[in-house]
Amino acid sequence: MKTRLLRLRAWYLAHLATVEDGAAMALVRMFVGGSLLVLLVPFVATEAGREVVRFAFCDVDFGGYRGIVGSPAVRLLGGPTEAVLQGLLLTATIASMFMVVGLFGRVPILVAAVCTNIAFAQNADVTGGGDALLGNALFLLLLADATATLSLDCRWRTGRFVDATPVAAWPRKLALVQLAIVYTVTGVQKLVSSAWTPLDGFSALYQILQSPQWARSPGFIEATDGWLVLPAALMSLATIVWEVGFFMVLIKPRWRGLFAVVGVGIHIGILLLMEVGIFSWLSMSLYPTMFPRQCGALVARFSRRAPPTLATSANPLT
Repeated sequence: MKTRLLRLRAWYLAHLATVEDGAAMALVRMFVGGSLLVLLVPFVATEAGREVVRFAFCDVDFGGYRGIVGSPAVRLLGGPTEAVLQGLLLTATIASMFMVVGLFGRVPILVAAVCTNIAFAQNADVTGGGDALLGNALFLLLLADATATLSLDCRWRTGRFVDATPVAAWPRKLALVQLAIVYTVTGVQKLVSSAWTPLDGFSALYQILQSPQWARSPGFIEATDGWLVLPAALMSLATIVWEVGFFMVLIKPRWRGLFAVVGVGIHIGILLLMEVGIFSWLSMSLYPTMFPRQCGALVARFSRRAPPTLATSANPLT
């Protein structure tokens, strides 16, 4: 038993000590910040978005559809009013811009995480998996040195936008594990529904694309006179196999390219055909965690510097 604990300790310390190029998590920072802007800008810059904020997150006395007491933080700021909610979302929007350009280190990430969590937590009826994924992504970025390169912070610190100084690898590995958990668990959960299995002919997507709640054009499927039944079934089968098997990216690094290509195709299809918020944007934002060496080499190529020479590891999470 003691020997096993010592081996576990050695494995743990080895992971903490591993370093790598910071390009992968820098790209994640930029993509997550961009995804946040896709979510937040309509809320603060359009009348339709502001109406959604009033209706969904404000108390009935301030235009909401039901009474909302508000979290302690919101009550401290003045209650679930439009001014308070819009202030939180505007602050998060500005923080997201700083995230994209990599300014002020972890501070904008923390501000965006706190403000979005406080604002969207006012009404659990209109939140979903995308909000949980957003919180996880921002937390993982807080752990990483995500502005070490490809950032204005890097420019001010080194005089260049790109810095080859290695950073700790474990936050990127943790983010990759998180991505694998999200997809694999999502796939396993789908198996409880017969629509995702042969019991109902893999009819899940065919049904979803006719749902007014999820489909962008619910009438499109009906207008095709049923010829999309088979293609939709094949796409449903491909989706469930891909999701359930996604944990293999942790075991077989050579398969990551295939999983990434299929994933991008699936998410583009979701963006074109369904209304699921920024879930697809956030999911794809974490894809650079699968390719740390490739991200570093790509940035090195465009910045005309030599890629960093780091100690390699046999661990499949590298």
